[in-house]
Amino acid sequence: MARAKKTVPKKEKLSKEETLYRSAVSLMEAVDCINRFERAVYSLNDAAGKFERLDGYKDSAECREKCIKGAKEAIKKGTEEVYNIAVDKLGRAKDKSGFSDAIEEFKRVKKFGFNVEECDKNIQICKNGIKKAETRAMYKRQGIMLCTIIIFIAIFINTPFYPLVKGLYYQSKGEYNTALHCYKKSGGILTGNGKMKECHYHIAEQFMEKGSYNKALKNYKKAQNKFDAEKKAFGIEKDIIAGSLPGDTVKYGSGKWIILHKTERQALLFEKKACHKKKFDQKGKNIWHGSSLCKWLNKDYIRKFSMDERSVMAGQGMINEKDREVISILDKVQYEKYKDIINGTNTAYWLKDSGTAGESVCYVKEDASTGEASSNEDSISVRCSFWVVFK
Repeated sequence: MARAKKTVPKKEKLSKEETLYRSAVSLMEAVDCINRFERAVYSLNDAAGKFERLDGYKDSAECREKCIKGAKEAIKKGTEEVYNIAVDKLGRAKDKSGFSDAIEEFKRVKKFGFNVEECDKNIQICKNGIKKAETRAMYKRQGIMLCTIIIFIAIFINTPFYPLVKGLYYQSKGEYNTALHCYKKSGGILTGNGKMKECHYHIAEQFMEKGSYNKALKNYKKAQNKFDAEKKAFGIEKDIIAGSLPGDTVKYGSGKWIILHKTERQALLFEKKACHKKKFDQKGKNIWHGSSLCKWLNKDYIRKFSMDERSVMAGQGMINEKDREVISILDKVQYEKYKDIINGTNTAYWLKDSGTAGESVCYVKEDASTGEASSNEDSISVRCSFWVVFK
C-alpha cells in the first residue's frame, strides 16, 4: 500500500508593507511585558516610527497616534513612580550602595526631563552621603586595623618573641647586659642562645679593656665557642695562674682549682670541690693505673676542657702503653704535704694508694683524716689534680 504524501504548507509571501506593519504591531503589543518604563517608551517610539513609514497602510496612522500617546503616558507615569522610588531609597540609604542606587534612579528620571533641578539636588545629596559613608568605612577599617594591631601587640608581648626582639634591639645599641636579661626571658628561642654568647663575648671584651681579667674570663667562658672566646679565655687562665701563689683559687675549664704547688713554668691544680661520686674500680681492684676511675678521668672527664687547655696539661705517667695519664688524684704523701692548703669539704674523697686489705683503697674522710674503703664503694667522691704548663 502506497504511503500518502505529506503536504507541506506553502510559506506565506508578505509584502514589504505587511512585514513592516507586523513588526510595528509586535513592538506595540510587547509593551505590556516590559517592566522598565524607558524600554516601553523606546519600543512605542520605535513602533510609531515604523507606522509613520507605512504612509496610510491599513490602520497604521491610528496605531502611530496610539503609540505616541502611550509613550507620553509611560513617561509621565514612569518618571513619577521612579522619582518616588528614588526619594524613598535616598531616605533609607545608609551606605555607599544605598546612595548609589538612589543616584541611578534619579538619573533615569532626569533623562526624561522630570524634576531636573530636584534630581540634581538629590543626586548631590547622595554623593555627599557616599563621601560620608566612605569616610565612616575608612575610619571603621582603621579602627579594626588598630584593634587588630593592639591585640597582636598584646599577644606578642606575652610570647617569648617579644623579649627576643627587645634583646636584639638592645644588643644593636651595645647594651649587652640589658640584652642578656631579655634573651633569658625569651628562653633562648631561635637565635637567642647564640646572641647570648655574643653578648657575653662583648662584655668580656669590655672587662678586658678595664683590666678586670677574672670578670672577663667568666664571660669568655659563657661565650663558649663564639668567635675566639675559648682562645682568649685560655690566655687569661694561664696569665692568672702565672700570677697566683700556692693556696690561691683559680678558674680552669669549667671548674675552680686550688694551686697546691708552683714552679717557674708549671702549677699543680687540685679540684676545689668534690663534684662526682665514683667507685675507685668497677671490678673491685685497688691499683690506680688501670682502674676504672683513672680511665674515666682521662677519657671522659678530660673532655670538659678545651683543646687549648688540654694542650698544656702535663702528663703524669702512662695508663697503659698508648694512653697517657694527664688527670690524676693525690696520693697520701701529696695529701700530707698539701693538706694545710687544701680546703676541707663535707665529702670524703679517694687517694690513689692501695689499702692494707686486698681490695681496699685509701681515702680522706670528712674530718680530714685518712682511712681505707673497698674500691667498689660508691659513696666516696673524686677530687682530681693535674699539672698545667703556663710558660
